[in-house]
Amino acid sequence: MTERQENQKILMATHLPTFHKLGITDPFFVAKSAWAPPGEELRLQIFPSELERDVDIYTEFSDFKGKSEDPTHTLYKLKHNPFYKEEYPFEEKTTKDGREYGVYLVGLENLVAVRPDGKEVPYNEYQEQLKNPPVETQEADFPDFAKEYLDVGLKKPEVKEEMKNFPEWLNTLDRIASALEKIEKKIK
Repeated sequence: MTERQENQKILMATHLPTFHKLGITDPFFVAKSAWAPPGEELRLQIFPSELERDVDIYTEFSDFKGKSEDPTHTLYKLKHNPFYKEEYPFEEKTTKDGREYGVYLVGLENLVAVRPDGKEVPYNEYQEQLKNPPVETQEADFPDFAKEYLDVGLKKPEVKEEMKNFPEWLNTLDRIASALEKIEKKIK
């Protein structure tokens, strides 16, 4: 087994709970690199043999060795498209050793993010959610001590009226002087 195949197995294993939740026992999972020439939108290269399977393709963004490049380890799905030959551009390529091959270029907007709970979110919408996560509106499970226990000294000490116009460092010096006076009284 190659290093890429080993890494791809590891990536797929991280998504097994999601596949289990979806009831998918034998998913077609392939680690893919999202790339683009300068100035163009990111896309995936999908081999004809992968699209000819007539199944959804699951992926996680990786490098060319199959190691994840996604800190969120998001599982993406390319829904099976029977019209892929008409809808995705096809490009002939050549490997470094001169072998020719072809790939379909699939824009990332064709993907859906599959959340661990099984919910699918279109790629562009998911990217927006990552940039602007929803704000928590639910009450926390632990108490808000500042609201419930205001009398335990969580408030800032009130500054004497005559000290309000002084610079902050002078107010601090006044508090230090007061504390030293209290210590002096206790010592005597």
